[in-house]
Amino acid sequence: MIQSISRALDLLELLKRPQRTFSIAQLSSDIGLPPSTVHRLLQTLCEKGFVYRDEQTHLYQLGPALISLGTAAAQGQDLRQLATPVLQRLAQQALEDAFLIIPSGYRGLVLCQVDGPNNLRVTEKFGYEIDLHCGAIRKALLAGQPQSYWAEYIAHQTVSTTCPHPLENPSQLLEELKEIRREGVAVTVGDYTDGAVGIGAPVFGPEGPAVASLGIVCPAARVENPERLKDLVRQAAAELSTGLGGSPRWL
Repeated sequence: MIQSISRALDLLELLKRPQRTFSIAQLSSDIGLPPSTVHRLLQTLCEKGFVYRDEQTHLYQLGPALISLGTAAAQGQDLRQLATPVLQRLAQQALEDAFLIIPSGYRGLVLCQVDGPNNLRVTEKFGYEIDLHCGAIRKALLAGQPQSYWAEYIAHQTVSTTCPHPLENPSQLLEELKEIRREGVAVTVGDYTDGAVGIGAPVFGPEGPAVASLGIVCPAARVENPERLKDLVRQAAAELSTGLGGSPRWL
């Protein structure tokens, strides 16, 4: 599997050369693989839209799906640049690790993380992802999606076998999401990490549902003033939303 992925990526690298259109014979020669292997890889890439095949010339070129990937990557980078100073201030004020989470399918992915000053921490690293019902920051992101999406998400969780922390009580989750909307902030204790407190709030762009969420995660023993931490997280989320040209909205 890993070898096939590596070969497919090598093909995409070849296809981005200035020549732009290529035959299977050319690609086979350049990559050093049999034409049959190259054809099989190209078929898969074409099915996903990453490669386009001209039915008249039988030549291959990069496909339109890569445009949306590139756009998403660029937007993610812009969001990260805007979020970093906001997270730095939040980490300094809260004295805890601060995180920015973005949606990744039915999961939330860590796009940016800033360490707080404390050595004892409950932390997630850049690129870590887990389902949206796990932890306050991801629940805040889920709460910022349309309510129709909540039903879709719960339906997915009832058949999913990949989450290490399965959704056991959909009705309770729905009540939590409604409460997050009322409060503008999510709070969890030991939700999927024992002894950890999470506080998160959604981040909005100019239109549509929440584009991200941010918050803090720390050991429960260090939380002395939860209301102050909730206010700090709300303020940070509002600041980043304003920077993105958005404001809180519930769809």
